[in-house]
Amino acid sequence: MQGHYQPGRILPGEAFLASEYVTSRPIRKAIARLVGEGLLTVAHGRGTFARPTPDRRLILMGGSEREDLLSPTYDPAKQGWEHVTVASEAERTAGGVTPNSALFMSIEGSKADVLGVHRGCMGVYRYAYWQHTKTRARIHLCSYVLADLVATITGEGADRDIESHVEPEDYYAHLEREHGPLRWTTSVHAQMPYGETYEDLGMEPIGTPLLVVRRVMLSSHGRPLEFTEIELPADRFEVASASDYDRGEPGGGAALRV
Repeated sequence: MQGHYQPGRILPGEAFLASEYVTSRPIRKAIARLVGEGLLTVAHGRGTFARPTPDRRLILMGGSEREDLLSPTYDPAKQGWEHVTVASEAERTAGGVTPNSALFMSIEGSKADVLGVHRGCMGVYRYAYWQHTKTRARIHLCSYVLADLVATITGEGADRDIESHVEPEDYYAHLEREHGPLRWTTSVHAQMPYGETYEDLGMEPIGTPLLVVRRVMLSSHGRPLEFTEIELPADRFEVASASDYDRGEPGGGAALRV
């Protein structure tokens, strides 16, 4: 913490550290704890290193300088991002989901709670992984729109039929016309990575939490219509809020920018 071991520097061996700090307790336990706190990283066959502290990029909430990242006109390439394929992509592709496509599927678990609907309610799911061309840092984006807002649903279960009447690129404009003026709530929380998240986002295997940025779109009457979620490594990003927006501008004050 004081910088004696600079980021990226290899630490001396365990015997030297035990002698240097005059301790009879196993140094290995101390190293394991510091790895767990994200201060050290162990490269098998190479040694233990003081963990580098990368520059953080901002996730900006609010303001009106750029398009919202899920807007049809938002161009990730202009902001230095490119789409990437991740290791777990095959699972989604097997289920019929491909990056940037829109898939009608049931909404389950906490996602249903956020949208205030019963589990099994139909939604439109979209997702993507982006990687910054300079820093190589990755983020995961996904969104759920309530299906009955953009499609006609008849029947139930295996006999359910869904006929879309709005194209994905027109979702936001359609919701603004039919349910606006729209409002948003945005929250940020931290959690430990799960499943294949470490590999998908190129994270250190131990000691790095996820930042989760969640934005919920509300109708003029306060009904949740859609939510957007971004997962990002907490050591590569931070979240900031801006207030330079026009409340009369569609989407003003709710834009997410990366």
